Amino acid sequence: MSRLSIATVERYAKDFRVNYLDTDLDSPINVKTVLTRLGILALFRPLSEGFCGLSIKSTDNDRFILVNSNNNVGRQHFTVAHELYHLYYGMKTVPHICRMGGKEPEEVNADAFASALLMPETGLIQQIPSEEYKSGKISMATMLKTERVFGVSHDAMLIRLSKLRIIDKATFQQLKSVTITTEALLYGYDTSLYRPGNEGLYIGTLGEMAKKEFDRGRISEGHYLEILNMLQKDGQEG
Repeated sequence: MSRLSIATVERYAKDFRVNYLDTDLDSPINVKTVLTRLGILALFRPLSEGFCGLSIKSTDNDRFILVNSNNNVGRQHFTVAHELYHLYYGMKTVPHICRMGGKEPEEVNADAFASALLMPETGLIQQIPSEEYKSGKISMATMLKTERVFGVSHDAMLIRLSKLRIIDKATFQQLKSVTITTEALLYGYDTSLYRPGNEGLYIGTLGEMAKKEFDRGRISEGHYLEILNMLQKDGQEG
């Protein structure tokens, strides 16, 4: 697929909110709630540097997402939204392996979709004081609050605000130069959004999906038993 126009990607994000999430066009969304609602199995595991995630859609429309828990939590939320594009709007059912900075047209499309889905323009503007919005110079206090509201990383928010022309170039460079965890602490915010997390978390009915794939002959008995043993050890399915 070729690179999509900004208008098309924004339309996809709005369509997804209305038709799949049954929510409005402006409010923040919780990606873990979205995964549960859509019945997508998601695993959060430590993976190699530069690796963001992976998604698979079977011919029977079973959907799976793997997320790198070594990335900061805000980045993980973006990865989930990125993979949702591949699962619902991508043309192929083969696994999509996504890395930082992918330049292929479908990766650019998926990044733009994730940005629009997680940070809707009108919703963002509602969080910004009118005087800051009019000047194009967003304060650090507003950035931190808005990143927390939408559950995204500092970099993702900066890129989104820049592309929407809500902040000017000078403000972008100024806000990009900071150490965001230090700033968060100075303003009294918890820093978990900006740090790795969720290691070992899985969302969805892994046991049920494993049984289905075993019955179809797609995974071996050994792999099926390995998954069951992992579930019993973790004791946290769902």
